[in-house]
Parts: sequence; C-alpha cells; structure tokens
Amino acid sequence: MKKLLVVLVAVLGFGSISKADILIEPYVGYEMGKATDPDGKLTGSQLGLRLAYKTPLMLWVGADYTMGSGETDPDVGAKEDAKRSTLSGVVGIDFPILLRAWVGVGLTNDIKVGDYKFEGKNVKVGLGFTGLPFVSLNLEYIKDTWDKWDGPIALTTDAQNESYVFSVSLPLEF
Repeated sequence: MKKLLVVLVAVLGFGSISKADILIEPYVGYEMGKATDPDGKLTGSQLGLRLAYKTPLMLWVGADYTMGSGETDPDVGAKEDAKRSTLSGVVGIDFPILLRAWVGVGLTNDIKVGDYKFEGKNVKVGLGFTGLPFVSLNLEYIKDTWDKWDGPIALTTDAQNESYVFSVSLPLEF
C-alpha cells in the first residue's frame, strides 16, 4: 500500500515536470504604515514587479522588486517626502481555490526621507485573491527594521516600520 501511494504521488506530482512556467507579475499598490523611532505614519504608492519560476506543484520561487513614493507624517515635525526601493526573495503558492500566498525576505531595503537615507531588512507576508479575470487583488504585511542611516545628524535609535499594502497585480505565466 505504501509503495502504491509513493508511485501515485510521484506520477501526479512530478508527471508534468517538463512543463515549467515563468511568472512575470507587475503590480501597483498603496502602502499605509506606522513607524517607530521616529514615531509617525508612512503612506504612499508602490510600483513593483515579481519574477519567479513556477513549479508544477503550485509553488513559485523568485524575486520581488518594489519602488515606492510617498510621505512620512511624524508625530512631531513636518511631513516629508519618502522614496523606497526594496528587492526581496519570495516563495509563494497558488492554491486551487482562488487564493495565493507568499513570504518574502528583503535582500536590499532602503528608504530616503528628507536628508536621511535608511537601510535595513524587511519581511513580507502576502495573500492574493485570484477570482477576477486576469488580475489578482493582494494584501501584504511588511515589517521593516532600519539599522543603518546616513544624514546630517547621527541617529542612535533603531527605526522600524509596519505597513499594509493593498495592490492589484497582473500575473502572467509563460
């Protein structure tokens, strides 16, 4: 019985191994977040692209690049423009029930706010609804930790940001 189960899994799971897909997924989104050290809010638009290798087993592995433009609204002080760029490694799964999920880890992550440039790490978790034709409606949670910075004044605190991003993407498979 165990041998039959192993053969069945091998045939159904890897039977179409010669069919490999490339996933190209451009997206546009809106980010809303709360920053600490300095305290405040971060909002803005995002433009991104996911490139991934999609296996026959519904899994995909690839890279996610995001550019963002918005503003920070600190609890103390004036609003300032912010520009973000992030390159993440992502692993995802496309469920057969109109959902997809992914996890990403930032390989490079920086944001420029006024005269300061912050660099650090991030982790993201996303969930997408694929029930509409051609598009995916996505919600991501992003946790940023900034541990390096350049600017006119040396900062001595660890800046962090927790954001939610709502995006619309066009997952294309080749």
